Amino acid sequence: MRNSGKVKWLALVAVLALALTALPMAAMAAGEVERYDGADIIDARESEYQQMPIGHVDDGLNVYVPVKNVSGGALTNLSCSVDVSTDLTKFPFVNPDATKTSVNVGAYQKADSALVAWNGDTLANGEHAYFKLSTSFAEGVTEGNYDVTFHVKSDSGTSDITVRVYCRGIDTTGGSSSSSGGSSYKSKPKVIIESYQFEQNPIYAGDVVQLRLIVANTSNREAITNLQLDYSCEGGAVIPAPGGSSSIFLGTIDKNGARALTIDLQIAPDAEAKSQVLAVTLSYEGTKNRADLEEKASVNVPILQKARVRINDPVVYDDPWVGSNVSVGISLYNLGKSPLYNCMVDVVGDDLKLEESYFGGNVASGSSMNADLSVIPQVSGDIDAKIRITYEDVYGNQTEELRPLTMTVNEETPAALASPGDAGSMPSDKPQGGGIGWIFWVLGGLTVAAGAVVLVIRLKKKRERQLEDL
Repeated sequence: MRNSGKVKWLALVAVLALALTALPMAAMAAGEVERYDGADIIDARESEYQQMPIGHVDDGLNVYVPVKNVSGGALTNLSCSVDVSTDLTKFPFVNPDATKTSVNVGAYQKADSALVAWNGDTLANGEHAYFKLSTSFAEGVTEGNYDVTFHVKSDSGTSDITVRVYCRGIDTTGGSSSSSGGSSYKSKPKVIIESYQFEQNPIYAGDVVQLRLIVANTSNREAITNLQLDYSCEGGAVIPAPGGSSSIFLGTIDKNGARALTIDLQIAPDAEAKSQVLAVTLSYEGTKNRADLEEKASVNVPILQKARVRINDPVVYDDPWVGSNVSVGISLYNLGKSPLYNCMVDVVGDDLKLEESYFGGNVASGSSMNADLSVIPQVSGDIDAKIRITYEDVYGNQTEELRPLTMTVNEETPAALASPGDAGSMPSDKPQGGGIGWIFWVLGGLTVAAGAVVLVIRLKKKRERQLEDL
């Protein structure tokens, strides 16, 4: 019996040991590889592998998948693939083999200033590597961003890495690099901001937001180099985020090429709620004549101030009766830094009839609105309704606030049912003509009062004559 108990105890210890061993393995498998952000890159050439892939439909395109081992140990037998789909939003590329459901991606490691082929055998903890997919955008893909999910596998598990690519649509430039008629005219390469997008929407004062730009060289004759982007906002409503700079060096863009970049912007807490203009200057050189060139552009930053509103509970001023007007008041206080536009107040509820909605117009920052409503209860008893307050921001976006409105309504009284004009038609027990008897009583009373006054006057004069005779 003792040996049997000892065996059971040893078996339990072994099971616990295996469970504890499996836990870290499971945790490692859940996220042993993550996307490499390139924060420690010092080689300018390697930083190009971190750039967003950009191209036209049918153009050759290299999509790099940067990965980093964060498992705490070495990873072995790494590979990468992407699922093939007819949904162009998930797989916007040309499918090289219609019989396959996924495409394998080549593996590379950095050697000196270039990438060299790698078999994915081992990746030490903390090291990074790249997978590269050479492809092109498929026909039917429209201009815009596409997020593509790649599956990175190792002996320890699978991790998903998402890479964003940008399609410039169909190339309409024609791609010709020769001038017509043997002319010696040389046009300068022109750089533009082809598109931009904010990662956050809406943008509130005080936020740090990401601005994604696509800068394109529209020339199909000449590449540009030493490209630098500078930006500023008059009044300081938009400035570089902490640790950022208002000057960014982009380097070289091939002819008819493009470059993507992300800028972190800090919105001032007291920025006015409106579309602020970010002025952008692009300075660069042509690769042929080395002339200094410059282009101006602008980006609109739609800024909102967060609405801070306090609304008091509604007050019922009158004693509610069915079918009678009842006055109800409610107050709104604008505690925010921007006005509230087109403020309206009305009532929501089937048991109350509102004579007219209240229009408060615009309520400035630091101001208040006092709304007086006249409602008519339709039923007696306890009524539960809502007072609805709506207002808009500077862009016309509407906000709705509801406050409970409760009242106990009295029933109609018999006196309220009778009309004042019907009083003369009510039956009376008095005989006809009895209604004028009160006049004689009044006249008699006045006669007696007048006689008493005359008597008092005469007695007073008699008394005065008697005093004189003495």
